Amino acid sequence: MSVQFTRLIASQTSGKGSTFSVQSIDLGELGERATPVAVLDQFRVRSRPFPPHPHAGFSAVTYVLEDSEGSLRSRDSLGDDVVMGPGGIVWTQAGSGVIHEEVPAHPDRELHGLQIFVNLSSKNKLVAPQMLRLERNKMPEWRNNTGDCVRVVVGSFEGLSSPLNPVEPFTFLDVQLRHQIFFNLENPHNALVYVLKGNILARATDRLQKVPEEHALGLRGDGRVIFESSRPAHFVILSGAEIREPVVSQGPFIMSEHSQIEAAFARYRAGKMGHLLPL
Repeated sequence: MSVQFTRLIASQTSGKGSTFSVQSIDLGELGERATPVAVLDQFRVRSRPFPPHPHAGFSAVTYVLEDSEGSLRSRDSLGDDVVMGPGGIVWTQAGSGVIHEEVPAHPDRELHGLQIFVNLSSKNKLVAPQMLRLERNKMPEWRNNTGDCVRVVVGSFEGLSSPLNPVEPFTFLDVQLRHQIFFNLENPHNALVYVLKGNILARATDRLQKVPEEHALGLRGDGRVIFESSRPAHFVILSGAEIREPVVSQGPFIMSEHSQIEAAFARYRAGKMGHLLPL
């Protein structure tokens, strides 16, 4: 089975001007080929756009890009309160439900990062909530003699494995491309490629696709994908097993059935997701 490419998806801009802006990828256009990723946003923020809020049924992931001026402060109703600097990741595995808040650690410095929602399969919708995190200096890094660099944020690449282990296998690679790298996609995993800076070429068997800056490309199938660029480029690869189950989302919850959504709201109203006062 060869690797199939989806059509390109351009990011769409939204937000609140100079204090909060988002480049969003409409993953609904890709359907099940985007799973398990449910949300992919690139954000810039100087304010506190959202008060403490609940999540359940998926993992809310915030990756602080290395060029970010400021750090991320992430708090939750489990008692976690961490500051994560540029290049670090906070992976809030919401499971049965947790309340969290994420804001710039320094209001006078812009926080630049990626917000990613990774869906959980039905068997793990009610897993105990947990905050996972990994600092930049603890991420394995692969380099070659042509200047390409792959940071292994989650998962594995070329024999290197990240110490961050979510409940369901996932691969998150941060790539600084100068020439060429290879990525092996295995069925039933899907992958999303999002270009932060520059342009790249994706090759698979007889397929060739240029991916411009702030565009995403979905990959599906089984085989090797070659990523190339004649000029420096920066992109991420997000890959996980396709979830071939119904997806029902409402507000801050992603479940497999409407009854699970109702149960999540009931747990939240009853205080079973804990409590978190605003800063």
